[in-house]
Amino acid sequence: MKNEVKVALTIFLSLIVAVLGYRFMTESPLFSQAYELHAHFDRVDGIVSGSSVLMQGIKIGTVRRVAFLDDSDSLRVSMSFNMDRQLPKGSVAFIRSFQIVDKAIEIERSDSSEMLETGGVLQGIYDEGLMGTVREIGETSGRNIETTTERLGSVLTQVDEMLLGGSRTDIEQSLRSLNASLNSVEQLLAESSDDIGATVAHLRSTAAAIDSLSTGEQDRLRQIIINLEEASDRFASLSGEMEGVSRDLTDIMQKINEGEGSLGLLINDPSLYQNLDSLSYNLNALIQNLNENPRHFLKHLRLIDIF
Repeated sequence: MKNEVKVALTIFLSLIVAVLGYRFMTESPLFSQAYELHAHFDRVDGIVSGSSVLMQGIKIGTVRRVAFLDDSDSLRVSMSFNMDRQLPKGSVAFIRSFQIVDKAIEIERSDSSEMLETGGVLQGIYDEGLMGTVREIGETSGRNIETTTERLGSVLTQVDEMLLGGSRTDIEQSLRSLNASLNSVEQLLAESSDDIGATVAHLRSTAAAIDSLSTGEQDRLRQIIINLEEASDRFASLSGEMEGVSRDLTDIMQKINEGEGSLGLLINDPSLYQNLDSLSYNLNALIQNLNENPRHFLKHLRLIDIF
């Protein structure tokens, strides 16, 4: 056998081995055409070429490539499947987290009898998962705390305005508005406490899945649950305090309406309020006259005239 023939056979066999090795490494069928589908996503955090494609917990394929669609911000993920049967139309591809940090594509089959041919497109959905739920809870709790703080600030402002003074009508309106604000804050705190409590219960129901995580990841999730429980307890405590303040304010309004105390007498006796208002006006006029013409008030005193 000539050397040229040996070289040619060696190159040919090398090419065959290279092609078969590449198809084996990419988990593509060795001697048949690969079944390839695409899915479109708005984001693909953690999905790269070589990421796993799962269905019911079993690996059925591999991500071949990720690229932007032409003239669009959407992303196309191309997947190669190593199974014999095709996927039905209407199936959905979810990007989900596994073991907290790892991402994979999970296929959920539809009940359609029509099958997707090679090159077909699946609906793509990015699933935030448990960490997305925790982040949403944190954002919701933050907004509720901000709203509660604003309403408490409004309550304190109304109390300050009421204490600084005002007419009978102003005081009564301030008391009513203050009581309504306290009731609103109390209701908001109760709703927030219930939401956080329900979320904590939901997180506890995922304990079976968490058991499969590493020790560090379990400690991290347990700390998140502990923080949520502490936030729920603080909301419940603050709600109880606001309920007590609301009751005290109701008692004060009742005593004022019944005429108890100086403020009650002032509000329920219009003549007393009018007399005080008239006295205040006369005192202001007297002080103004004294400043403008002090000689008039001192001329009867036998003092050295220094003016």
